[in-house]
Amino acid sequence: MSQSSPEPSAGHARRALLRGGGLAVAGLAGVSAVALDAAPASAAAVGPWEYVAPGGSIQSAINAGAKAIQLGAGVYTITTPIVPTAGCTIRGVGQKTEIVAGSAMAAMIAVGQGKAIDGVYLGDLVLDCATKATTGIDLYIVGTTGNYKGEPDSMCRLDNLWVYSPVVDGVVYRGTDTQATSTSRVRVRGAGQYGFHIDAPDNWWTSCEATTRSSTGANAGFYVGTNAANNFFQACKAWYVRGYGWHVKANRNKFIGCEAQDTKSHGWYIEWDRNTFVGCVADTAGMYDVDGAADTADGFYVADGAATALVGCQSFDRRPGGRAAQQRYGFSVPTTMVSGGRLVGATGWDNTGGLIRQR
Repeated sequence: MSQSSPEPSAGHARRALLRGGGLAVAGLAGVSAVALDAAPASAAAVGPWEYVAPGGSIQSAINAGAKAIQLGAGVYTITTPIVPTAGCTIRGVGQKTEIVAGSAMAAMIAVGQGKAIDGVYLGDLVLDCATKATTGIDLYIVGTTGNYKGEPDSMCRLDNLWVYSPVVDGVVYRGTDTQATSTSRVRVRGAGQYGFHIDAPDNWWTSCEATTRSSTGANAGFYVGTNAANNFFQACKAWYVRGYGWHVKANRNKFIGCEAQDTKSHGWYIEWDRNTFVGCVADTAGMYDVDGAADTADGFYVADGAATALVGCQSFDRRPGGRAAQQRYGFSVPTTMVSGGRLVGATGWDNTGGLIRQR
């Protein structure tokens, strides 16, 4: 009997590839019980998925035509932005998948770059800007040519992401067609300017949060800018911010159950009119531990409330560390907002200047 091994069957070869390549995606038919932290080849294709191993090139897989990219447990160091194509999915395995900026770059992931693109999905991974990348994710989409079924919006999805230490902004939304994009469970830590820099209309944010670090310029957990009309924010939080928690400089936006906590400046600086707020909270503006000073910042500061409503909102200083209260007014609003019944059911406590200031 020959001592040589027989030629492996196609099925055998595929199983060996899976063991070596380490591809495991819940719900993929025929793929199970495979460790993503195995020592894999640089890339392996299984069905529609292209597995790029730690240390491999994500962009090379995209350039080769991959539309569904699975990343494993490990570090992916990049020196230029990752640029997805239309319909591209990039997914990791959670905090064990780290994409790290190895040099200065404008953004770690650049979606659109001022052109038409749609259907991009980014999920389940860490982006470590390492104070080298200016922005974590830049969605800059202009145009709709080639969109799925002729859709008028880009319809991108960001979910379960961690973005650390961008030089300026964590996630930027800009361009006339960055619309119908849904962002959920995204945590931005230590942004130099804005955690979420929002300057596009008709999008959704759910269960997102942001902190910022010291800076010499504008600073907020969420900046909702002049082009950001008709957006929805639900259960989102700005905390430990060296500026405003929320800076709203836009019209026709909806905020439900969102919070500002431990901010240097106003928890909510609502600069523009025609927005609505339901069940939102401000907790300890002027907070000492983010370079704030007592009696300098309010929980909610509404510059123009002619057509803005705050319903069932709460504003308080919880006196962290046993210190005296620091937040000045719970609500500082135009007198007409109170007389017109647009500040409804406001509650709070331990504000140094009182609950409501009518200006």
